[in-house]
Amino acid sequence: MQQYIIRRLLVSIPVLLVISMMTYGFANLVPGDPVSAMADPELMTGAGGDALRERLGLNQPVHIRYVIWLREVLTGNFGYSYHSGEPVLKVIGRAVLPTVELTSVALVMSVVLGTVFGVVAALRQYSLYDYALSVAALFGVSIPTFFFALLALYLFVAVWGLFPSHGMSQAGAEFSLVSNLHHLALPAVVLSLDSMAGNTRYARTAMLEVMQSDYVRTARAKGLPEFAVIGRHAFQNALLPLITVTTLRLPFLFSGALIIEFMFAWPGMGRLSVEAIYLRDYTLLMGLTMIITALVLGANLLADVLYAYADPRIRVRG
Repeated sequence: MQQYIIRRLLVSIPVLLVISMMTYGFANLVPGDPVSAMADPELMTGAGGDALRERLGLNQPVHIRYVIWLREVLTGNFGYSYHSGEPVLKVIGRAVLPTVELTSVALVMSVVLGTVFGVVAALRQYSLYDYALSVAALFGVSIPTFFFALLALYLFVAVWGLFPSHGMSQAGAEFSLVSNLHHLALPAVVLSLDSMAGNTRYARTAMLEVMQSDYVRTARAKGLPEFAVIGRHAFQNALLPLITVTTLRLPFLFSGALIIEFMFAWPGMGRLSVEAIYLRDYTLLMGLTMIITALVLGANLLADVLYAYADPRIRVRG
């Protein structure tokens, strides 16, 4: 297993390299640059703008700038933000914890509730609950996340006033766990809806398939309690597709957080990505891209490792 993990990590290096090249190239194809995105019009045109571009190194060809950026990254230096002048890792570090908080809560909600809903629907197949949950899950995977966010902002904030509309805590007040959870509840629920609906559908399908297996019928014939049959024999063997869905949806939670964080003014990596794109902050955008790419590759590796623990029949061979 250790050799397999090391091999997968080595394969990830060229993948990261190719993605960094593509991202850097596409970012520089967008009209404008960090200087033209600055607020002071005196720096955008004329000699002042040219001098600033030369000082920032933006007057060099794209491939030269990429090689310089890559060389610095290999030494652990992700550069400085063109907009704020702060180190990129410092800027991203302030946004990591809010994003981790939001996505972790959304992930737990989607996995736990989605799995429970799907298992119960499978055990009560063709019941009113099964039909209602199937329709709700279909709506959940079909409707875009931003629509749920707009609906939640309108109903729970504008009409009923049950939740705050933005931020992590009350403005101007000291940090409070109760206030933080109050601000977190609505965006976390909205972010989890798509994954929860997908987990519900996969859990229902996996359980229905497993419940028809010979070993489940044998366990019932031996007189085992229904709880033991479902929990120990059926659900354990239905975990493999759920592990795949959960781990591969982890990066999509971060991409969905981009929209949710922007709409709820949540100070995380998603909102920071939008600001980096708007300000054409190449170095900050590249740092965020590398982190998201590493999360995607890590999620794939995590799925393979969890397979071996969920099913002893799966073994990684050299």
